[in-house]
Parts: sequence; C-alpha cells; structure tokens
Amino acid sequence: MKKKSVNRFVAAVLSLAMSASLLAGCGGGDGSSDAAGGSTGGANVENTSEEEGASIAAAVEEDPSSISGTIEVGGWPSGDDGFEAALAGFNEAYPNIEVELVFTDTTAHHQALQTALTAGSGAVDVAMVEGAYIAQYRDSSALTDLNVLGAAELKDDFVAFKWDQATSSDGQRLVGIPWDLGPTLYYYRTDVFEEVGLPTAPEEVAELMSTWDGVLEVAEKVSIPGQRWFLPSAAYPYQWLFINRDYYDEDLNLILEREGDIECLEACLKIRENGWDMNVDMWSTEAYAAYAAGTCVTVAAGSWFSGFLKTDIDPDGAGHWGAIGLPAGMSDTNWGGSFLVIPEQSENKEAAWAFVKYMLATTEGQNTMFKAIDYFPAYKPAWDAAPELYTDGDDYFGGQAPNSIATKIAANVPVVNNTIMDTTAEGYLYSSFNAGVEAGETPEQIRDRLANDINNACAELKEQQIQTLKDAGVWTE
Repeated sequence: MKKKSVNRFVAAVLSLAMSASLLAGCGGGDGSSDAAGGSTGGANVENTSEEEGASIAAAVEEDPSSISGTIEVGGWPSGDDGFEAALAGFNEAYPNIEVELVFTDTTAHHQALQTALTAGSGAVDVAMVEGAYIAQYRDSSALTDLNVLGAAELKDDFVAFKWDQATSSDGQRLVGIPWDLGPTLYYYRTDVFEEVGLPTAPEEVAELMSTWDGVLEVAEKVSIPGQRWFLPSAAYPYQWLFINRDYYDEDLNLILEREGDIECLEACLKIRENGWDMNVDMWSTEAYAAYAAGTCVTVAAGSWFSGFLKTDIDPDGAGHWGAIGLPAGMSDTNWGGSFLVIPEQSENKEAAWAFVKYMLATTEGQNTMFKAIDYFPAYKPAWDAAPELYTDGDDYFGGQAPNSIATKIAANVPVVNNTIMDTTAEGYLYSSFNAGVEAGETPEQIRDRLANDINNACAELKEQQIQTLKDAGVWTE
C-alpha cells in the first residue's frame, strides 16, 4: 500500500471547511463555491452493461480470491485513516487486491476528480465524494451505475435520506454508496457550565436550552465580553435551520420561511448585540484555539466533530466537553457526510466494487472505520452489530454517550430535495446575516436579503438544474 497525504491538521480543517455544508459563505462571504455547478457528464466512456455488472457482482460475492490487481482510492483526510484501519480485514477477504491511497485536501481532490471525469481518463478507481458535491454527480454518466453491480439489494440497509442523495433524478441509477452521516450535535464546555452554576448533565442541559429564552440565558451566563464567548458567530444558529440542505421544494421554489425562523433570528441578533459571540468563522484558527482554551463555550457540528475534538482541536480536553442535540426545539438534522463512487473509466471495477462493498456494506468494515475516525456509519446494520460503539459512555465526554444521541437523530432525518444550487445557497447564510446586522435590519429584512442574494446567485444554476430534470424526463412546465 502506498499513501499520499497532506499535513493532518491542515487537511482536517480543509476537509471540514468543504464537508460541513454551511461553510462556503464562511470563507469568502460571496456565496461562491467550487462545489456549485451542473451535472457532471464526462468524455465518451462506455457504460457498464447489465451483463458485465452481473459478472462483477458474482465475482465479488462468490469468488473473492479470483479478483486481483491494484486499485487507487482517492479522497481527503481523515478518510485515509479509516481505510488504513480496515485494510487488514479487506486484505483477508480479498487477498489479491492491492490498494493505493491517493489523498489530498478536499478541494484538490474534487477538482482532480471532475477534471478526470470530463477528460475520460486519469481518475482513481474509487473516489470519495463529499455530500456538498453529490448533487452535481447524481445524474453523471461518468460514474458507474452501482445498481448494475447489485447495489439495489443493499438499499434497505442504508439510511434513506443518504441513499436518496446519490440516486439519479429519474430514480433509476445510483452513483454512490453512502459512507457516513453527520447527525448534528451541540457541543458545550462542561467545565465552564459548572463554573457559572449551570447544569452539565446532557438531559438537564437539553431541558434548559429547549427554548430560545433558555439559550439566551446560557449565553449570558457563560459570556464575558471580550474574554469568553458563547458561540464563534451569532450567524450559526440561523444556519442550523438549513443543515439538511432543504432549500428548495420539488418545484425548485426557494423555501426560507420555516417554523421558528424569525424567533431564531431574533435570538441571533441579541447574541451579537450583547457581544456574546466571537464574530469569527467557526473553522478559523481563532475559533479552534478558543474551543481548546474554553473561551468559546459552545459549537454545533456533525457527529464527526467528536473525532476532530479528540485528535486535532482539543486533544487534552477529556472531561471538558458534553453534547446534546440542537437546542431550541430544532428538528433532527444531518450535517455533511460522504460517499464512495466508481468512475466508469476504472479498468478494474471488480476490485473497486469489492473495496466499496467491504468498506461500506459490511459491519466489519464500517465499525472498524468508525472506531478509528468517528465517521458515523450510514449502514444501519453496523449500529446493532457493535452496540457498545453507539451506547457506551465516552471517557472524553466525561462518560456521556454522544453516539447514542447521534443514533437517535440519524434514524429520524427526513428525505429532502437536494439540488445543485444548495451549496451556493448555503454560502450566503453567514455573509447575508452579517451584512444584515451591519445594516441594522430586522429579522424579516435579513431573511428577505438572504432570499434576494440566493435567487440572484443561483439563477443560472437553477436553469441548469431544470435542464437536468428535463433530460431525466421528470420535469414538466
């Protein structure tokens, strides 16, 4: 096995910055994103036939030792750490397959993948695709239809909303197998909560913060303006309303108005007005340092954030962190996650499918990787196969069991209508909120500003989305 990777900490930040879904606007503030764009086609590469697919499926299932050769697997850290942890089991099951891991930062990986798919050559045999990108690939003929390889038989074993994200617009093709989820958790510093007289047990914290009044009470108690802050930015609670990327209905109408949105914005404005937020990007160096120092007391992220806390952000923070679901009655949501795809140009689809199926559709593969990197499996049988991973207390979290909370959330995330406009839209959540605050706008005016910004930025992408749906035969005027 050969491995190419970038600096772990830098790569982790870059990976999060693309994968967390709400981050496009955090960096540039103009709503642009490398992930935005239409359906990715490709050069003329022959599609895998049903007969060929059946042969591949049979070999993988019935005669693993007959499959040989070298495959390249591409992605971003810390996916490589997950694969490395599970490779021993894979090599035992498929002894004649050699795996080379070709890993770089998230942006570079996706750019290289898109270039190779367009050119018809140069792609890895198996590629990670982050959730922010999958909508632009779901109708791509440059990726193998995994249903041809027998993936349809696995559908019921995976969380429905993630499977749907990689399904083509006409419902016939599947371009990716879901790897992980990001059930959204709300992380808080238990040591600071205790210092100011707040409860620390997750059940009590969840009850206290079940309303916006409770959230603001906590914000006031933990904050020392200029020294300690409740959140990295007051914009983020408003962003939590959209973490599922449910920006558009089936008719592609933008839907920003939702239950509790104005009350949420009112709370966000109070947090900013009182100096209870740092007013910085949650992925910035300043924010990372503040999490570790206990000077930024709470932050929300996908459950994968637990692993980053332990390994990169606050490795000495054991016993200082707790986690609950999102506060103020927000619904169960998902933040990020990734898929594995097989480009049609791969010359060893047998080995590629064997790798994908072992890593993502076996309890051994998924749980081995989960233990290594906290990527919460989209493969539901993994949850029952090793219940201790999902229910036992975690010493880092003072004996709490954040994975137990994540499991309940994962089971309830709804299927939503994802589009190629989503990543561009979410890029404005941060910037439009801040612009509205600077302009002295009301919550209603901020929401109107956001709608205007998104509609202007996504006009061309919307036309591309409509054309994609027309081509798939599922759009009528």
